[in-house]
Amino acid sequence: MEIKMRTTILFFLSLCSFSILASSNLTVFDQIGKKHEMTREQLLLLPQTEIKTVLPWAEGESVYSGVTLQAILETMDLSISPLVTIVALNDYKVAVPKEDFDDYQPIIAIKQNGEFMSVRDKGPYWLIYPLSSQPDINNTDFHAKMIWQIRDIHL
Repeated sequence: MEIKMRTTILFFLSLCSFSILASSNLTVFDQIGKKHEMTREQLLLLPQTEIKTVLPWAEGESVYSGVTLQAILETMDLSISPLVTIVALNDYKVAVPKEDFDDYQPIIAIKQNGEFMSVRDKGPYWLIYPLSSQPDINNTDFHAKMIWQIRDIHL
């Protein structure tokens, strides 16, 4: 009986571990709906960009590091569409115009202050704009685009 119980517990723990790993993938759907995925490890191999900024939801200045959408799309040999829809784990969605990515270079943040972000800390991925270095975008319109707990991106 004890062996059966241990086996059952190990089985459920492995399922939980797998779901945690699976949630750290970033999925990109191209213009025809084809699914492309990148793991966190693959994202870390891309050129990393840092944004040091103060956010309305955080105390003090933080350093966010991650990749630009352009770097992700270049790796996948995809092009950006005029309007990009980003979807969170809870199915919340934002539409971000292509011009934002060209003009402001927001990043898909992977780390905050050198640490990977958990779902509890708005991770695993968070769209971060450089609010402190570009004060003209530090307003509610841009705050609303800074989606966290990103699950997928639709081009």
